[in-house]
Amino acid sequence: MQKGGGCLTLLAIPFFCLAVMMLLDPKEGEGPAKSLAPGLFFGSVLLFPGLVLYGYGRRLGRDREFYEAVKGMVRSHDRFTVEELARKIGRTELETEGIVARIVAEENGIDLVFHRPTREYLHRARLSAGQRVVEQCASCGAPTQHAVVFEGEQVACTFCGAPLVAEG
Repeated sequence: MQKGGGCLTLLAIPFFCLAVMMLLDPKEGEGPAKSLAPGLFFGSVLLFPGLVLYGYGRRLGRDREFYEAVKGMVRSHDRFTVEELARKIGRTELETEGIVARIVAEENGIDLVFHRPTREYLHRARLSAGQRVVEQCASCGAPTQHAVVFEGEQVACTFCGAPLVAEG
C-alpha cells in the first residue's frame, strides 16, 4: 500500500510541473488561472490519495514491526504479567491483553497458559514439575482458558466456584 501511494504521488509531480509551465507561459487569450486548471486538477487527483495511501502504508508497516517486536519479547520470557508487558511496550493493560490474545490465537502462535493467582502467563513447554494445565472444570465442564494450577494450590472455577483439580 505504501508503494502504491508513493507511485500515485510520483505520478502527480509531472502534472504539477505542467501547471507551473502553463502559468509561466499562458496561451494567448487565456488567463493564468484557466491554463493552470488541468495541471492542478490532475495533479491533486493523484497527489492527495497518493499521500493518504503512502501514510497508511507506513502506519501498517510500523504496526507490523511493533507486533513482531512484542511477539519476540513474549517468546523470550518464560513468564510475564500483562502489567509488566504493558509497561515495557508502552500500552494499556487492555491493549496488551488483546495483543497477547492475538499472539496466542494466530496460526503457529505461542502456546501460553495463564496462572490466575499470580496473573502470569507461562510457556506451556517450560512448565516445571508440579505445574499442571487444567483445560476445563471437572465440576461444570466450563473452559478454563488453559489455567495453570500448582501442586497443592486451591484455584476456583470462575463459573461454578468448584476447585480446579490438576490431573496428573
